Amino acid sequence: MPDTTVKRCDKVKVDKVTVFEGQVVRVVVDVLFPQIGKSKFLSPTEHAMSNKDKIEASETRITKAVFPNTTNHYATLFGGTALQWMDEAAFITATRFCRQKMVTVCSDRIDFKHPIPAGTFVELVGRVVKVGNTSLQVRVTVYLEQMYDEYREKAIEGLFTFVAIDDNMQPVPVRR
Repeated sequence: MPDTTVKRCDKVKVDKVTVFEGQVVRVVVDVLFPQIGKSKFLSPTEHAMSNKDKIEASETRITKAVFPNTTNHYATLFGGTALQWMDEAAFITATRFCRQKMVTVCSDRIDFKHPIPAGTFVELVGRVVKVGNTSLQVRVTVYLEQMYDEYREKAIEGLFTFVAIDDNMQPVPVRR
């Protein structure tokens, strides 16, 4: 007889896990929005999300390990590598928010608060903070985590501006 359990996580609800002869054979997952409690795979006619809901749903979290090949001669993460990772997290966040072609037009006020040594994890968190007519801004915060204890601190923070474009690389209105 298969064993089934129901478990809730932060933004993911595991509806059903089926175990047969000690092996997980099926997992049913439903992604939830904290405020609306519905799956994010609804059609636009089923649920028109508010900007607040879209901002919440588009938040992006990426975790990376800092290996020696990404560090400088001080054994800390190259600033350029950190900027590349931040731009990627910001791009994913912006695209998830409006589901349009987006390009980076500006990175603003990147604050490197603490060096990030090799042998640590970083978590990049992207969140939409402002939506204009053709552009939007994403704040990316990079947290430093030690691999083998609970220590965590904000290491880098920056603001990235994106513009929505059409197939001719011309600005278009951001879908809200």
